[in-house]
Amino acid sequence: MLFVVLIAILSGCQSQTKPEVVQISEEQARSIVHRYQEKNSNNHKTTIISIEHINNEYEINWDRKSNCENGTDDVNDKDGTISRSSVTIC
Repeated sequence: MLFVVLIAILSGCQSQTKPEVVQISEEQARSIVHRYQEKNSNNHKTTIISIEHINNEYEINWDRKSNCENGTDDVNDKDGTISRSSVTIC
């Protein structure tokens, strides 16, 4: 009887993981990066190379061939802010 009570108590104490709530879609994140990069580029075209969703952020790799530039922008999946941006010019 004690064993059954102990199992019931322990199983009730296990926390359930909450499902991840994403408010910004992948397409919205893509659009945010396009607008951000186009604003900073003097009319050079930005091409999105890849998008990966990691730890509440979209990691978006992009390329701008016209001036040999590429980079990565991290977009928060809750509010759409760019938390980190890195750029390389060859």
